[in-house]
Amino acid sequence: MPGFVRVAGIDDVPMGAFRAVDVGFDRVLIVHTDQGFFAVADECSHDSGVISEGELVGHDVVCPRHGARFDVRTGAVTAPPAVAPIETYEVKVDGNDIFVRLD
Repeated sequence: MPGFVRVAGIDDVPMGAFRAVDVGFDRVLIVHTDQGFFAVADECSHDSGVISEGELVGHDVVCPRHGARFDVRTGAVTAPPAVAPIETYEVKVDGNDIFVRLD
């Protein structure tokens, strides 16, 4: 899989949970929902806080600092104070491995 980097095993990220990983110079949040695995930047667009210290509510990750919410499937803001989306990354699962594509 050209351009993809292995970031975790599927058992490392149980359903309804997430895990922050360093991929090169990027910090990425790997999220496992009922719709599969997703990857977003581990940085709130509101104040650059680390969102991996927050919680997952459905398909939204909630920033622990000011409560901004982001849909992990699209990166879209679902609750203020953030107004800009967060970056998303393409995810592929091959066997028991989770891969993320960084461009």
